[in-house]
Order: sequence, then structure tokens, then C-alpha cells
Amino acid sequence: MTRPKRMMMEMQKNTKTYNLSLNMENLTKRMFVATLSTTLLLIAIFWSQNLWAAESKINVNEDPVIQQEAAEFIQLLADKALTSLLNDSATLQDQEAKFSEILIEGFNVDYIGKISLGRQRKKASTEDLNIYYTLFPDYLVKVYTSRLTKLDTRKVQVGKVLPNGKRDMYVRTKVIDDEDKSYDVDWRVRPNKEDENIERGYKIIDVKIEGISMARTQRDDFAARISESGMPGLIDFMKNIVKGTVEIAENEKVEETK
Repeated sequence: MTRPKRMMMEMQKNTKTYNLSLNMENLTKRMFVATLSTTLLLIAIFWSQNLWAAESKINVNEDPVIQQEAAEFIQLLADKALTSLLNDSATLQDQEAKFSEILIEGFNVDYIGKISLGRQRKKASTEDLNIYYTLFPDYLVKVYTSRLTKLDTRKVQVGKVLPNGKRDMYVRTKVIDDEDKSYDVDWRVRPNKEDENIERGYKIIDVKIEGISMARTQRDDFAARISESGMPGLIDFMKNIVKGTVEIAENEKVEETK
């Protein structure tokens, strides 16, 4: 084989090797770009789906159906209470017995008892807490019956439903007395937690009369009594209220709930 021919063959061989190396390098680059693009696309889809889900999911108290049910719940409860309160022949004991039924049906008594005690709950003994929680439902009946009957309610008009936090709602009502005077009464309603085996229900956890929270007022009153005479003093006071040996007075130092 002549020298020029060998040189030509060597050059062709080197060219093929170079082209093969170049093709492999290009293929590697294309595979890297394709992999990176696919990864970025999957990340974008994942985050867009999460963002859409977060934006599309509304709080339970913003659902118009839930709000309507809460309004109907308050109207029904108010009508039951009015039936009892407007009965001129009913004694105070009769009204309290009827309100006790309404309380159990419509109020979250355990929750109200806890928030009424506030931080003092952690300082109380187990024995005092057991007595307190046993007394609290009857005490609440006495207090709520006394304060709500003083409104001389003749009619309750349910108005707007306003979300509060993630679950609660304030059902706004106008309470009209026998002199056609109206009072703003807001009922803080909390839906029960979702359970496929239990029908959705609602419970009242606070009542605001003309902007004054009864739960907040009660908590301040309990804190003052505990500060003055400890849990035993508060328990004695509650026992006297339940027995009727002490009249229920309005607390002058009340604060509006923000």
C-alpha cells in the first residue's frame, strides 16, 4: 500500500472517530436537556396543582350552604326559646327547665365552661374542676335565662352570617322587645367536625349582646372571683347562684370582644 493511500485511510479513520465522539457528546447533551426539561415540567405541574387546590379550597364557614344552615339553626332555636319566654303562665322554674333543654341542644356547654375558666383551669385541683364542671350547666342556665329574659324578646330577626376564623360564624340577629326597641345579638356558632357517620350539626359557643361577649364577661368575672377567694370561693358562688340564694347581677366591668 502506498504511503499516500495509508495517510488517506488514517485520516478517514480519525474523522470517523471524531464524528462518533462528537455525536456521543451531542447525544449526551440532548439527553441532559430533555431530562432537565421533563423534571422542570413535572415540578411546575406539581406546584400549580397544589396552588390551585389551595386557592380553590375555602374555609367551611365561607360555604353559603353552611352559613344558611347556621342561620336556620339560630332561627329555630330562637323560636323555641320565644315559645317558652312568651308563655305568661310559665314560672321562672318552667322557663329554666325549658332553657335547660335548649342549652343542651344548642350550646357547647363543655367548651363554654373551659373558656370561662380560662388560664385558671391549669391552676385548679382535679377535685375542684370536677365540682366546677358538674355545677356549670345549671349555673349557665340560671345566668343565660336571667339575662336573655331581661331583653323582653318578642321577635328575633336573623340577618347576615359573618365568618370568624376558619370555622366559626357570627349569626347576626335583631332582637325586638315588646316596646319595639331592637338589640343587636350575635350568636357565635361553630359547626361540628365533619364525620361521614354523623349528620352535620352546630353549637353556640358565645353570645354577644350589643357588642358585649357573655363568655368574655363571664371569664373576667370568674378570674376576679378566683383572684379574691380562689376556686373554692368561685364554687361557693356558683352553688349559691344555682340554689337561687344569690341574685345574678350584671357585671359593670365588661369589655367588648375585638
